[in-house]
Amino acid sequence: MSLTRHLQVALIATGAALAASPMAAQSSDPSPIQLGRTIDGTLGRTDPTLNEKGRFRVYRFDAKANQRYSIIMRADAFDSFLSIARNVSGLTDYIATDDDGAGNSNARLRWTAKAAGQYFLVAQSLKEDGLGDFTIRLDTAPAIIVVPPRAVAMGEVMNGELAETDPMVDGKGAFFDLYKIQARRGQKLQIEMTAADFDSFVGIGRMTGDSLSIDETDDDGAGERNARLRYTVKEDGEYIIRAQALDANGSGAYTVKVTERVTRTSVPVAMIANTAMAGELTETDEEADDGTYFDLYKLTVRANETITVVMRSTAVDSYVVLGKMVDGEFEQLATDDDGAGGRNARLEHTFDDAGEYVIRANTVGSDKLGRYTIRVERAAAGGARRRASSGPSQIDGRASAMNGAKIREEVVEAPVVQTIVSPPRVRRP
Repeated sequence: MSLTRHLQVALIATGAALAASPMAAQSSDPSPIQLGRTIDGTLGRTDPTLNEKGRFRVYRFDAKANQRYSIIMRADAFDSFLSIARNVSGLTDYIATDDDGAGNSNARLRWTAKAAGQYFLVAQSLKEDGLGDFTIRLDTAPAIIVVPPRAVAMGEVMNGELAETDPMVDGKGAFFDLYKIQARRGQKLQIEMTAADFDSFVGIGRMTGDSLSIDETDDDGAGERNARLRYTVKEDGEYIIRAQALDANGSGAYTVKVTERVTRTSVPVAMIANTAMAGELTETDEEADDGTYFDLYKLTVRANETITVVMRSTAVDSYVVLGKMVDGEFEQLATDDDGAGGRNARLEHTFDDAGEYVIRANTVGSDKLGRYTIRVERAAAGGARRRASSGPSQIDGRASAMNGAKIREEVVEAPVVQTIVSPPRVRRP
């Protein structure tokens, strides 16, 4: 059975005696635990085990309806596991559990009693071989204060603080605050959350009745312990942003900022055969369906021609996508991630049909940006593939676009000198 419902532990109501279960081997009268007092305990080899975990001790206390409680179990010698349970018609109903909510190997539960009555605390080792001393403490805790989502405007920095009175994410024990924003379909949002005292975690979604359905989340997209979520709005309406700590009990000050990302439709740059062309992926580049950025290149090929595309970078994990435009839509033909070794891509393809094709200089990972080079190796018409020149020229299409100049590269095949002219790399403002 599930750990959280009707496990094999039976509690006989008379005097809270424990029977007909592994718990019965420990005691017929669990020790009482009083508010505000720390109890010392020890898990020894004679203590029973429970539910495919380690040895345990049971304590009882009387709870008041709607009172919130905080229970902490600490141990240095083993990984603590803490449970709250009560007797329901002779069966143990497990209400809440925690493993490491107090950090390291210590457990902490914050819990509100829905009904008055006698409850049980199960102090246990998470692993079967856990033995040694521990402490357990029961205190009252401040009630949760439910605050409606705060409206956030585009570009506005919102200051907030996660505290013990905030609601917690179900099953995680992580505090959170909610924000709301009106957005339109196709709008590209960037949500940033920064904090110094805890690991930030941000999500966006919509309300379904009284429940929040989170669509996408991010943990460390802004580096270190800060979150950055890029999200494309699926339909017009109000969206809810959940700003939370990644870990249970994380608290402290933070900021949240929502901005609209402006991306530009790529203008394909004509490839120069057998020449390394330099580019850079930035946040203003066009986005693929998976949220990654790409630059676009074009080349015209002959039927049955074979080309090799090599993309290299030390900043991003290179990803090459070959395709063609059909009725204004990109139709993918072939891809490669690491064919050139390491984080470099190498794609070889033979075309059945002549015509113009496009190459996406892309990356693995939507948060990856940086410089790269891309090169297309192809044979001259009617001949073998030309040798790459030693010390290949680097042609920066992006810089050329900014300068409004055409790219010129001299490719020498003695005794002929050929000048290849390509249009500038232009991005729509």
